Amino acid sequence: MAGEQPSTVLSTNNPIEPYVILAKSFHGSAIISLINQVLDANGVYIFGELLEQPSIRQIAEGPDAKFYKLLMLFAYGTCSDYEENKRELPELTPTQKRKLQQLTIVSLAARNKRIPYSELQSQLGISDLRELEDLIIETIYTGIIEGKLDQLEQTFEVDFAISRDVRPESTDEIISILDTWCSKCESTLKDLEGEIRKANSIKAEKENMKNEIKNKIDEIKAAIKEEASAGTSSSSAKKETPSYLKLAKKNPREGGLRGSKMRD
Repeated sequence: MAGEQPSTVLSTNNPIEPYVILAKSFHGSAIISLINQVLDANGVYIFGELLEQPSIRQIAEGPDAKFYKLLMLFAYGTCSDYEENKRELPELTPTQKRKLQQLTIVSLAARNKRIPYSELQSQLGISDLRELEDLIIETIYTGIIEGKLDQLEQTFEVDFAISRDVRPESTDEIISILDTWCSKCESTLKDLEGEIRKANSIKAEKENMKNEIKNKIDEIKAAIKEEASAGTSSSSAKKETPSYLKLAKKNPREGGLRGSKMRD
C-alpha cells in the first residue's frame, strides 16, 4: 500500500494530502518509510502540512531525528544547507537530490529575477552548463517555476516561482511585512479617494461652466434673432408708401393742348 502512494499523489489537487492522512495512523519505521516516499514523490514540493503531524514530530528527537531534519531541509532548505549539514542527514537518493536542486532554484528565483548561471552552478553543485540548462528546463516542466534561458547573457530570467514553506519563526516577520503593506494600501486608497473627489469637483465645475456658456450663447442668439426681426419690419415700412400719399400721374397730352390754345 505504501508503494502505491506516488500514483495517489498525482490524482489529487493537493499532492501532500495522502501522506498527511497516512501520517495520522503511521508510527515508528512506517513514518521513516513515509518520509522517504514523499521526498521521492513527483509533484510534491510543499511539506509544511506533513511536518505539523504529531507522528512526524515524535521522531524530531531520538535515533530517527535525521529523517525529521531531512524533511525540514526539503521544506525550507537548499543544496548548500544539505552540504553544510551532510553528516547529520541521511544520504539522498538520485530522485531526492534532483528535487532538492529544483527547490533550490525556486528559492533563488524568489530573491532574484535574473539569476546568473555562475550563481546557479555554485548553489546547485553543477559545473557543466548543458547539465545546468537541462535541470532548469526540467524544473520549468514541473510547473514550479516559469522563465527563459538567456544563453548569450548566461542568465535565467524568472517569470514565476511557487512559494515554499515558511519557517515558523518567520511568521512574525511576515505578519509585520503584511501589516506594513496593508497600511500602505490604506494610505494609497485614501489618496485615490481624495483624487477622485477632486476630479469629480473639477468635472462639476466644468459642467456648470459649459451650461453657463450654452445659456449665454442661447441668449445672444435670441437677441440677434429679435433684432433681425425688428430690422426687417422697419425696412418693409420704409419701402412701401401709403396710398394716400401717392400723386396722380399727369397726362402729357393735356399739357400740350393748353399750350397751343394760349398761342392762338
